[in-house]
Amino acid sequence: MLVGQIMSQKIVTISPDKRVGQALQLMQKHQIRHVPVMMHDRMVGWITSRDLREVLLASMLEEIKVGDVMVQAPISVTPDTEVEEAARLIHEHKIGGMPVMEGDKLVGVITMQDLISAFITMLGLLKSSSRLDLLLPNRSEALDAAAHLIKKAGGKVINVALGPIQGEKRPYYFRLEKVSLEPIVSTLKQQGYEVLDTIA
Repeated sequence: MLVGQIMSQKIVTISPDKRVGQALQLMQKHQIRHVPVMMHDRMVGWITSRDLREVLLASMLEEIKVGDVMVQAPISVTPDTEVEEAARLIHEHKIGGMPVMEGDKLVGVITMQDLISAFITMLGLLKSSSRLDLLLPNRSEALDAAAHLIKKAGGKVINVALGPIQGEKRPYYFRLEKVSLEPIVSTLKQQGYEVLDTIA
């Protein structure tokens, strides 16, 4: 999945000559926490609610403008950036959102909330589903063999998540389309698989 598929294209912007109080009011009005700073149709900075809170008290004593506190070269992505890469950047830089750029043109904004929604969709968490946790050898052929048995026993795998390595094994969390897990678990145990947990 690409950033361009999930980014917000309805962009709220502000100019650098506005007061920080006005920027905060704008964020509250639109229930957002990140605003691109635009001048003559060009993005010149990025302002966040955290930036504004840090200078809000000082702004009551003097006229502080958005341009005084904005980030002038924010971390950004393009519409063709993979959502996993966008999530890595947000996590690594401890930020809540980024502008989405095509060259010098601002085309969208992506936030942590957008990414969480995308991952929920990708993982099928909103679908009615079942979960089956197995402890398998940390080898791709072991995963393939388990998935084949699950399918043969009537399960349809939506996705698989990996847990931390434990010696030469690791937990594998199989999310399946809603199904009775008893015959699948029985088949796996007969073949010597270690079932850690199930959620019907």
